[in-house]
Amino acid sequence: MNKFGGKKPTGTPSLAMSTVVVVASLLAGASVVHNIYKPDLSLPQIESDEGDKKEESGNKG
Repeated sequence: MNKFGGKKPTGTPSLAMSTVVVVASLLAGASVVHNIYKPDLSLPQIESDEGDKKEESGNKG
């Protein structure tokens, strides 16, 4: 027995469940934010001149 009487404190059985809830809420929050602020992943078109094409074809062979 300790000074105030009663049992020694132990871990709560719901600790694992609360950990799962915290991790799930973090993942859900990140998912919502990434669906709202979707990044533009499209690649821009490369614009080349006619002279560049001639130089490239001359260097290849």
